Amino acid sequence: MIAALAVVGWALGGGADEPAPSSSAPSAAPTASAPAAPPTQMPDGAPIPSPSPGTPSTLGAGRTEPVEPVPTNPPVGLDETADFGTGLTVSLTEIVPVQGVARAPGEIAGPALAVTVEATNSSAGALSLDGVTVFVSYGQDRTPATDFEQGSAPLRGDLAAGSSATGTYVFAVPEDRRDDVRVEISYTGAAPTVAFGGSVD
Repeated sequence: MIAALAVVGWALGGGADEPAPSSSAPSAAPTASAPAAPPTQMPDGAPIPSPSPGTPSTLGAGRTEPVEPVPTNPPVGLDETADFGTGLTVSLTEIVPVQGVARAPGEIAGPALAVTVEATNSSAGALSLDGVTVFVSYGQDRTPATDFEQGSAPLRGDLAAGSSATGTYVFAVPEDRRDDVRVEISYTGAAPTVAFGGSVD
């Protein structure tokens, strides 16, 4: 009888004590602060001018430096040596008729000349040949000859003091226009362009 009353009392009381639900609400997310307004005055109190859209800031007055053209020395014979005046000399060791092979865009296969250039460094230090440029023209009107990539092996790299190196350049020159051929060579803007001229058999 006592046990039955205890069971009834437990049922009426809701059983074991349960934790009460929390009444605290979740904390609100922090609110981002508004960005600070840009300054409107310089430190000395002067107003900051508003930028004008599309107007570049002026850094100063520009100045143009004159560029002197590179002179070309009078041509020497095809079998002679040309001197740049820097310790570097060049000569044409061979000019051979070949058949130009078209490989690159703009090239047209046909009669050509393979020109072998020998460069000799008689200065006290190495000289760079990366800037060597060879230009060939023919006829009294100095018609420019088109160069061929196929068969050409240009001068490149540094040439040590006391050393020589050769490079080959192939140019389209008609067989009936080889009585007046000119070869011009340059390698730096600090030295003149040297030239060779004559007839190629």
